[in-house]
Amino acid sequence: MRITCPHCKDRAITRTSRRPAPVFYEVYVQCANPQCGWAGKIYVEFATTTAPSRQPDPQVRIPIEAASRRLLLDQLLPETS
Repeated sequence: MRITCPHCKDRAITRTSRRPAPVFYEVYVQCANPQCGWAGKIYVEFATTTAPSRQPDPQVRIPIEAASRRLLLDQLLPETS
């Protein structure tokens, strides 16, 4: 994933990060352009599941995307003729 500066659109470099929850990161970034100098914090969140884990952690809850849910349900339900 490439992060760019919201001001000059140059590349932003990750300085440090922390993970306060299994599905959430706080990332401190800094613009690589010395003429710009912007620095800030971005949030990265695991928003939806498109394919379920084969080794799920029972404490992690990431909602299943609607299209994926339909596909999974179709695979589970028996076909009717």
